[in-house]
Amino acid sequence: MALKKLQHQYKQARKRFQADFRLSLITLFCLPAAIAIGGFAVFRSIDGNWLMAIVDLLLVAALLGILIFSWCTGRTRGAGIVLVLVTGCGVLAVVYLAGLVGLFWAFVDVIASFFLSPPMFAVPKVIILTGASLVLGAEAGLGTLPLISFATTIFIVSVFAYSFAIRSKAQADELEELATRDSLTGAGNRRMLEDELRIAIARFDRDTINTGLLMLDLDYFKQINDKYGHAEGDDVLRHFATLVESHSRRGDRFFRFGGEEFVLLLQDVDLHGLETAARHIHQVIRDYLTCSGGEVTCSIGGALIREDDNWERWLQRADQALYRAKGAGRDTIVLADPEAA
Repeated sequence: MALKKLQHQYKQARKRFQADFRLSLITLFCLPAAIAIGGFAVFRSIDGNWLMAIVDLLLVAALLGILIFSWCTGRTRGAGIVLVLVTGCGVLAVVYLAGLVGLFWAFVDVIASFFLSPPMFAVPKVIILTGASLVLGAEAGLGTLPLISFATTIFIVSVFAYSFAIRSKAQADELEELATRDSLTGAGNRRMLEDELRIAIARFDRDTINTGLLMLDLDYFKQINDKYGHAEGDDVLRHFATLVESHSRRGDRFFRFGGEEFVLLLQDVDLHGLETAARHIHQVIRDYLTCSGGEVTCSIGGALIREDDNWERWLQRADQALYRAKGAGRDTIVLADPEAA
């Protein structure tokens, strides 16, 4: 039993590592750096250089703390900024205490700065770090030529790191978009829906913030595909998605559940608000959604989150309400638990 639990946790951690670009970067930076700097701490303590050993141990503790914080909270953006601040201070401390040796760590810090923090933060941080390193290097007695060489190479590394970081971030965002969005309608996909439902459940358990769920199904959609072709069916789906998103609140989330079924997640709403939103969307579809055969309608089932819900039960109650709406002749709205209104 314990082995299965460990295997499950490992799979979840691996999945999260692969899906979260910034978390993977923080992990791949913190672990090797902590191991390397820890090795230096051991060597310096054996050599009797206790001050440098303490600095190394503090850096190792900071790196591991940031890594644990990132995995436990998921706040990787803030963790990345703190990380490059810590490493920058570490570089300056080593330059001040050890001279030339510390300058080599500046290259690692520059690369980390561009990959782990936003450019608007990384650029001034690297400029300040370079300037401070040059001043400390001069005070440590380093010659003019080594310092000029250091500044030049730091500039070249910064340009390349900035370029690759921007490109890598764009590719990561594109992959995330492909992994979480329906390619036809632009709505969130089922994977993204499940994540958002779990978040809504957690928010309700923690802060009692009500969230409503509407399941929308296009009536007789198969007949549109059969009579007018899949190209027209795709146009109807795209137009439907555009109408729903443009007539929803900014904070509401829209997903394609599968085929012609969609889900609208409405935050901070009571049952009356959920019904009002459903009627509004229902009327908009009636007024504006058409195909070659005429108007296209939809059936809607809804459910408000309850204390005993997990995301599967919540989704199932909305699905059952949709089933009743379709059974009542379609082009209608049914909400679960109307007696709670």
